[in-house]
Amino acid sequence: MEIKRVKLEEIYAVMEIIDDAKRLLSRLSGQWQEGYPNKDTLIGDIKNGNLFGAYINLTLVGIAAYVKGFNVDYDYIEGKWLSEHDDNDLVIHRIAVKDGYHNQKIGDALVKYAEVYAKDNNLKSIKIDTHIKNIPMQMLCINNGYIDCGIIYIKRKEKDPKRIAYEKLIS
Repeated sequence: MEIKRVKLEEIYAVMEIIDDAKRLLSRLSGQWQEGYPNKDTLIGDIKNGNLFGAYINLTLVGIAAYVKGFNVDYDYIEGKWLSEHDDNDLVIHRIAVKDGYHNQKIGDALVKYAEVYAKDNNLKSIKIDTHIKNIPMQMLCINNGYIDCGIIYIKRKEKDPKRIAYEKLIS
C-alpha cells in the first residue's frame, strides 16, 4: 500500500469513496447525511495539498484530509485536550475507505501516516473527532493510541453536531 497526495484528476474516484462512506454512515450514525462532505470541500482539500490517498496496485482505496493548524470546532471542549489547541496541531478529517476494502487496515495506514506527516511538519499533536455512534471510527482512534479528550460540537449546521474528540501527542 502506498500513501500519497491525491491529484485533482482523481476527484471522481474520491467522490465514489465518499459516496460509499455516506451509505455506510447512514446505517451507523447518520453522520455525513446533510451534504457534507461535498465535491467542493474535497476539491479544496486537493488544491490545498491536504487530501492523501491510500493506493493498492495504483487504485485509490481510501482517503484522509490532514489539515495543519487551528480548527474552530475544537475551540470549546467538554473535557480537556492533552495539549493546547493551536497552530501546531494536525487535524484529520474525512477519513473514508472504498467499499470492498474494509477490514484491510486501510484506515489504520492513513492514521499512521498522519503521524509521519505530523513529525515531518514539526507538529506537536494530532486531533480527530467522530460521531458518538460511529463505533468503527472510535475503535480506529483507540486502537491507534488516541485518547478520548471529551466532546466537541461542530459549527456547520447538522442535526447532531456532537462529536467525540481524540488526540495523540507526537514526540
